[in-house]
Amino acid sequence: MSGSLRCFWHLAAQPRPHAASARRHLAVCGYAATQTAKSSQMADEEDAAMLLRVTSQDIGKGKLRLDAFLTAQVPQASRGKLQASIKAGNVSVNGKQELKTSSTVRPGDHVQCVLLDAPVMHAIPELIYRVQHFVAQEIPLNIVYEDAHVMVVNKEAGMVVHPAPGHATGTLVNAFLHHCGLPPAPLEADIAPDESPEQQLSESDDEASMLPVAPNASLRPGIVHRLDKGTTGLLVIAKNEYSLVHLSDQFRARSVQRTYQSITLGCPSPAAGQVSTNIGRDSADRKKMAAFPLGSSRGRNALSGYRVVQALGDGSSALVEWQLQTGRTHQIRVHAKKLGHSLFGDDAYGGAGGSAVSAIGRGKSLRQAVVWKALKDLNRPALHAETLGFTHPISGDRLQFTSELPSDFQHTLLQLSNLQ
Repeated sequence: MSGSLRCFWHLAAQPRPHAASARRHLAVCGYAATQTAKSSQMADEEDAAMLLRVTSQDIGKGKLRLDAFLTAQVPQASRGKLQASIKAGNVSVNGKQELKTSSTVRPGDHVQCVLLDAPVMHAIPELIYRVQHFVAQEIPLNIVYEDAHVMVVNKEAGMVVHPAPGHATGTLVNAFLHHCGLPPAPLEADIAPDESPEQQLSESDDEASMLPVAPNASLRPGIVHRLDKGTTGLLVIAKNEYSLVHLSDQFRARSVQRTYQSITLGCPSPAAGQVSTNIGRDSADRKKMAAFPLGSSRGRNALSGYRVVQALGDGSSALVEWQLQTGRTHQIRVHAKKLGHSLFGDDAYGGAGGSAVSAIGRGKSLRQAVVWKALKDLNRPALHAETLGFTHPISGDRLQFTSELPSDFQHTLLQLSNLQ
């Protein structure tokens, strides 16, 4: 499409429409694009089969999966899209249709691939909903930066990033739909029924969940990483598939710079260090995550650097900065608990209620009253995504953004700093 601001969306695969019909359903953010002769030619080239030959250089010393080979050869498409194309029967090896993404290829093999067309999104009147759907909602967004390829938003507290069963409205995705002028679309459940979206969505990205790996992957409007419902701060959204792939690669390569500010119960000692564990689902409570020994069979590796910025009041709490080297669900919150200094206001991980009052109040009624009020005023974990830096997927420029601490966070700092 020519001259358009395109918004990219992952959604459950639909029966493959005619190519021209699929192109007519492309989501355009801002204004309708006109089809020029050049764009029509480009679209026809996309529909044509790609003929690829496997070489010994491609294989290297070990085995090579078909999906991995295609990912390396077709960088403009996400691995999820290529895997969906394989499972849809759009890929053949030496003239034979191959449906298994894990099948191996060998030097001399000839691979033919036709990328699966973008599935059509169906608008359904909101009054006759029988299943959950994404709907566009006019929700204010604090947009820090936006161009045709990426958008950086400063998320407020209380906003869930991604819709889920039982929580299909009021999210960042709903707001983004409205911002881009997009119609409603079916919502596929990818969160366990007993988990609320704010409990599943992480304060950072979880690399495993960035790209869909099957044709029935859920609708995700370019969400590369996510923030908890209660977490405030910076988040980047991809507006087309190329940007999504490029940004996801940066997260996997750990070249995206992210720092978070938090308030902890007590003051960590030493004042700077690194927490290195595995993080996985808590077997006792599926709504929570837990730390396990690094390299164990439970969970995935998680690395967090921390630094005490300032001890608050008499040291009963502290302003602590975090730098993420990996991104796991609830990583900072779990690692703060692992240090023995849970985040202030984090009820799920021991940082709220009586635990906070006992740790900071120290048995003094006046102090306890201040802590109770601070907990009530904040009403969320004290965690803020302060900085975000990444390489622009098109220009190659390094972009860096900073978000000031929100007013409720600053108010809590003042309350706890004045404790004597």
